[in-house]
Parts: sequence; structure tokens; C-alpha cells
Amino acid sequence: MDSLVRFWQYASELKSEQRKGWQKKVDERVDSVADHSYAVALLALYEGERRGYDLERILKLALIHDLEEAIMGDLTPQDKARLGPTRVEKDRETAIRELLSKLPSKSRASYLKLWTDLKEKRSKEARLVHQLDKVEMAFQAHKYGKRTGQRKMLDFYESATRETNDPILKRALATIVKN
Repeated sequence: MDSLVRFWQYASELKSEQRKGWQKKVDERVDSVADHSYAVALLALYEGERRGYDLERILKLALIHDLEEAIMGDLTPQDKARLGPTRVEKDRETAIRELLSKLPSKSRASYLKLWTDLKEKRSKEARLVHQLDKVEMAFQAHKYGKRTGQRKMLDFYESATRETNDPILKRALATIVKN
């Protein structure tokens, strides 16, 4: 039971982990990693169902896609560049191992496979979650841009556009950026 409590404590940390990229651009309370993950999960539920994808898998992927940030924090692209890819990956793997250690032993292998799938984008569900992560970021940028000016959000739009290749999601992004 102690492991389950610790796992929940980690997950709960995402509610207070503000997304750092927004903090640099917005002069108000910004969304948390938990806010973002919830939004990604809703997008994944809708889009996964519409496409006939494995909903259990897609929801698990969406819900855990940033869970390691409860331990390592939310890193901006600048943070990742400063630390270097080797260090970031090492820290990420350490955080995932810590999270896995809190899960029931019978569940660990399946969740490790999910994290591996996210990292390597092996399944169509993981590829969709990766792209929805970027689309959700663009939605949020648009929301903040209405108050702070859309120019401040260009980096976020460009990142989302660069990381999204699904035609339907590309059209959604074009609509967000245009408005």
C-alpha cells in the first residue's frame, strides 16, 4: 500500500507542476502538467474513438505521457539543450524506473512497454498521442495568445506544426494558427 500512496503522490505533483514554457511568455497563472495531460487524454479519447484505435491503450499513453515530469520537472526545449540529450534521457529513464517501482509488480512490464512505445512511437496510438500533445500545446498557445498577443506564441505554433504530420491534425493546427 505504501507504494501505491507514493505513486499517487507523484501523480498528484503534476497538478502543481506548471508548464515552464508558458511561464516565460504569459504573465498569469499557467496550466499545469496535469491540466495539459487531461486535455491530451480528452483529445486522444475523441480522436482515438473516431479512428477506431485501441481506446484503453491510447488513454493509458495519454495519461502517462508526461508522468515522469512529476520527478524531473517540466523541461523547456532550452532546458533540454542546456542539459544535453544524454542527460535528459538518463534523467527520464531514472524517473520512469522510479515510477514503475511504485506500481504493482504484475503491472510494471506492461507500463514499461507503454513508455517505450511513447519514446519510440511504435504504435499508431503512440504516434497519435505524440501529435495530440503538440496540438494541445497549440490550442493552449492560442488561448494565451488572445491575451498576450499571438506573436509571443509563434515558437509554440512552429513546434506543433513541425511535429504534426497527420493530415486531419494538420488542418486543425492550420485553423488554430489562422484564427
